[in-house]
Amino acid sequence: MSLRPKSPALFPAEIEKKPDRPGFRSFKTTSAVFYPQRWHRDLLIQATLDPSISFIEPVPDARQSLDSFKVSVWFEGRSRLLVAVRNAIDLGVYASLPDALSLDRSTVLDEPRCSVARQIWATRTTQISPGDRIRILRELSESAGGAPLGRLIECVRSNDADPVDIVLALVCSGQAEVELGAHLAPDTPIRSAARSQPPERGTMRATFV
Repeated sequence: MSLRPKSPALFPAEIEKKPDRPGFRSFKTTSAVFYPQRWHRDLLIQATLDPSISFIEPVPDARQSLDSFKVSVWFEGRSRLLVAVRNAIDLGVYASLPDALSLDRSTVLDEPRCSVARQIWATRTTQISPGDRIRILRELSESAGGAPLGRLIECVRSNDADPVDIVLALVCSGQAEVELGAHLAPDTPIRSAARSQPPERGTMRATFV
């Protein structure tokens, strides 16, 4: 794959690196990930909430291009290059890249997955009292296969925030997991998050041209 000329006025990563745009961070990112378009942020949110992805690492600017957005992810025990393109017709361009995962914009914005991920991520700054955290995590640890959202909110004693937001904030912090394929409901299953060890420094670097 040949990279297009880098233009300061057009190159997406450069546009994002402004003082008011600090980049995307989550419990899975190794450092801030700068993204050029709003739907790329949706991709990063969904990758963060996806239990099959353990870590997310930015790809150097020099290896980005105007027709795609790339990050390295730790998936199925090894580093993979995640490539997002606007149009599905461009997916074939990256099909031959080793250890690459590719998807298009319509897949990222597919509903209800996109809206559910946004709703969950919007609770990430919700304050969780130690008591609420311990009660919820204990309930999850005692429930094989997870517990329904409606039952977990009964563990909340604090009046500082909506009980649903408190439970979902645990998902945003990486202590619980939820599937994004359906709208949130009282019977939505929440599970304890699997613990992953970070890869050794440098092992997430994907090789591509």
